[in-house]
Amino acid sequence: MNNRRDFLVKGSLAATAMFVLKPMETFAAEVPGFDLFGHTDNKLVFLHTNQLNAYGDYQVVQKIKTIKNENTNSILLKACSNNVDDKDLLHYDATIADSTAATINGDYKILQKGNIKTGIISALPGENNVIEKVNCFAAYLKKQKKCDIVVCLSQLGYKNNTAADDITLAEQSTHIDIIIGGHAENYHALPVIALNNQQAEVIIHAAGDNSFGYGKIDMDFDAKGRKKQVSFAAC
Repeated sequence: MNNRRDFLVKGSLAATAMFVLKPMETFAAEVPGFDLFGHTDNKLVFLHTNQLNAYGDYQVVQKIKTIKNENTNSILLKACSNNVDDKDLLHYDATIADSTAATINGDYKILQKGNIKTGIISALPGENNVIEKVNCFAAYLKKQKKCDIVVCLSQLGYKNNTAADDITLAEQSTHIDIIIGGHAENYHALPVIALNNQQAEVIIHAAGDNSFGYGKIDMDFDAKGRKKQVSFAAC
């Protein structure tokens, strides 16, 4: 079986409710607390927020904190660029604004959680040759920095008629594994699986635009750092 496609997708969403551009290998019901491989060092939990209100979203903040406390290999991301400063309530591992921060080497950030190394990059509308730029960084992170996963925080929007979008970015990519959509209005409500130019799967996921929106992606890996299974949640 092709190693690029040899991973199981499971989730609480029914297969018929999940919008896919290309069907995955297998769907299975999610079993809470079940670790197929028995190694938490080979599992990542990606959490991401959109328009989170720092002053009114006590429940979602507490939920995210609980998930992070229960999963040492969790990565909290912020793809949107709303003006609300919620860093006092949630300490993000990476935000789309990090691409210009002094803590970032160029336009990327690398996080090590357990045995898995994740590279974080961003895609902003209006950038010249944004798809080529993102692909260049993604290839560098995979080939030179030996990242197992590359995540792109994108504000391009899910689908545009006259400009670069998340679908085009996914289809023209080679080394991107996940695109987290941070556009407040232009996003898809369900997880999307697109095929890149090597016929490998790219996950496109976005949190809701309401103040209670956050997304969650659980991803398991084998001993060699290859993706084996994925589950989704959006609240």
